[in-house]
Amino acid sequence: MVFAGIALSITAVPVLTAIVRENGLTRTVPGVVAVSAAGILDAVCWTVLAGTMLNSGAGEAALAWPWRAALAVGFVTVMALAARPVLRRLLWRTRLEPSLRLALLIGFALGSAWVTHWLGLHVIFGALLAGLVTPREEGGTLDPDLLRPLHEVSSLLLPFFFVLSGQSVALNSMSGTGWAVLLAVTVLAVTTKVGSGLVSARLGGLDRHDARTVGVLLSARGLTELIALNAGLEAGLVSAPLYTVLVFMALATTLLTQPLLVLTRRLAARDRPAVPVPATAPQPYAAAEGGVEGPGRGE
Repeated sequence: MVFAGIALSITAVPVLTAIVRENGLTRTVPGVVAVSAAGILDAVCWTVLAGTMLNSGAGEAALAWPWRAALAVGFVTVMALAARPVLRRLLWRTRLEPSLRLALLIGFALGSAWVTHWLGLHVIFGALLAGLVTPREEGGTLDPDLLRPLHEVSSLLLPFFFVLSGQSVALNSMSGTGWAVLLAVTVLAVTTKVGSGLVSARLGGLDRHDARTVGVLLSARGLTELIALNAGLEAGLVSAPLYTVLVFMALATTLLTQPLLVLTRRLAARDRPAVPVPATAPQPYAAAEGGVEGPGRGE
């Protein structure tokens, strides 16, 4: 039940950022609120998912979940306090070549992923933690010499992730009942995200049009949802038929985000009052005809 709540609550920040940028909402209040809320919401969802997976009994560590939870907290503490200074010294102060720095960074991410997998968490938690503790430049960005090859590798491996995700989809389970469940889950997913985003934005002081935009933007799930679903499937938290329904729900809600955003804009344009055109002030008839002498006319 907790995992189902996470599946309905998570938002894909990269997909949301792309939608906000393409629709010109980057510097608007709804765009900033939606991206900020999605970031906080995803952090909460990943934390809850980590606790759920620790309690599921998965992983290679033959320990009870309280011990694994304590080890996970200790690992996060060590990564946050000690890993960043060590990486900063190894990556910057030793002046390694870019290829060696990239190999060190990838090895660090793989090692962190193995530790979280051993503790019963998904490998994504270790990789995410490694990315968070990687030292930044002065402006808060990563070294471009490291980012460029990482983007190239990720663009090469991303299709393989979709292939692996698609192999777990059980299309033979989508009978009439399966499609009915998919419709119900999709409607529930859209209404809960749009409704909760709208109500929260209204309570925060936004007007109804901006609040509706925030709710629609938060409905995009995308790749982040697929990663969470794969983690739950591997941990045994969701069955194959329900995994199939949730995958289709993630795709449907992501595809519906742009049409719903267009509909929201049309509703805002329809409700916006028309700007009155100022009428030209009529001149007095006598003055226009020259029948009344103005000031100084008699001089």
